[in-house]
Amino acid sequence: MVHLWGSKTKEETEISKSVLGECAAGAIAVVISGEKLDANLVYLGCQMAKGAKRKVHLVHVIEVPRALPLKAVLTQESERADQMLNSAMGIADRVGCEAVAEVVQARDAGPAIVDEARDHNCGLLLIGLMRSNGKSQSELNKTVSYVLANAPCRIWLVQDPPPGNPMHEQKCV
Repeated sequence: MVHLWGSKTKEETEISKSVLGECAAGAIAVVISGEKLDANLVYLGCQMAKGAKRKVHLVHVIEVPRALPLKAVLTQESERADQMLNSAMGIADRVGCEAVAEVVQARDAGPAIVDEARDHNCGLLLIGLMRSNGKSQSELNKTVSYVLANAPCRIWLVQDPPPGNPMHEQKCV
């Protein structure tokens, strides 16, 4: 039997649902960190959410220094977060998926991300990791390691090759 109409949509829906595994409900969380991977992660999350008829939860965590109260007003960081999340919401609108954006202030990003995934009953969490020659590997992996060890859902980690790698410099066609 050949289905000429609607088969692609059904296939896309099944693929989108399969990324969530056995989790029948829940949003797809996308961590917005201010890196160049953010737009790719948001687009990917929105495409999957649209196919699975789910909501995307866009999360940005502002890490508050211990010298300040947790509810301190960090104007510059808040404005930057608003810009990043507005850009992410624009991608969600273009894809046609329902999205919610949230800024969270916390001492450490890892526990805040895990709490958000748990609070919103997320079935999948997308997080990016940018490698840099200027930062130590342990500093780069602090948040990601915590999320990988403690998240209550599936996690997709996307990492670009390090700067200077020939694959990093290559342009995609």
